[in-house]
Amino acid sequence: MTQANIKLPGSGYGLLQLEFRKLIGFRSVRLGLIVAFFIPILLIFAPDDGLSQVVGANLILVSGWQVPGLTLFIVMPFLLPLLVAVTCAEIVGGEVAWGTLAPLLLRPVSRTRIALSKLLVAVLYPLMLLLVTLLSSLLIGGLRFGFGSFFGGTGLSEGGFNGIGNLEPLTALFELTRAYLIAGLVLAPIAGLGIVFGILYMNTAAAALASVASIILMRLLAVFTWLKPLLLTEHLDAYSPVRTSHFKIEQSLILLLMYTIACAVASVALFERKDL
Repeated sequence: MTQANIKLPGSGYGLLQLEFRKLIGFRSVRLGLIVAFFIPILLIFAPDDGLSQVVGANLILVSGWQVPGLTLFIVMPFLLPLLVAVTCAEIVGGEVAWGTLAPLLLRPVSRTRIALSKLLVAVLYPLMLLLVTLLSSLLIGGLRFGFGSFFGGTGLSEGGFNGIGNLEPLTALFELTRAYLIAGLVLAPIAGLGIVFGILYMNTAAAALASVASIILMRLLAVFTWLKPLLLTEHLDAYSPVRTSHFKIEQSLILLLMYTIACAVASVALFERKDL
């Protein structure tokens, strides 16, 4: 993507449209969507004993409704945060490399609005990944096992994959939708970190490295038990009622919202003062 095929915002062409169009043009976005689509297909052919070792419990898939829950359990600890961090770091750094950021600042649009538009698009990217993951999981799961009622669980409610009895399709769909939406909220502050570092360094590689390093550092800092409630990585499983951490979902969502707001404030403050 070059400056020649990027339209600058003007009458009839919103800034959000422009930012979203640029996002779709990133190679990292297309790669992330491809990975999100094929991960469930790989999992469906994995042996049950291997999946049981990963999940940490006996697991025998019997329904297509279980595949999205298993996929979310596999990709949320590291893969999706990594994809989000790297891509959102490119939102600013990539535009600097193309030379389209400086002409954008010459338009009659405030820097605050530009920064917030980039942040909003970045926050929407995890939802795109999760939507593709969910649809792919349902497609391959339905083809393999069907979508009828079954004895067991989706892995996203009390009882995990064993469930607490017979599960009806509508209940399963509600559990999946709820979990995937919460997962999108969980990934929002990671997207915000990518934007903050992108504005700070104005370089995709440096911003991506800083974002990934921050995630790894927070995982390492989990050895300090008094610090764990404040670490973003300790709340990546907020989508699941069956959690390895002992934080209430409400507590996790409040902390994640605070992280996202902090990233928004930092993005605007840095962008307003950045000399371009």
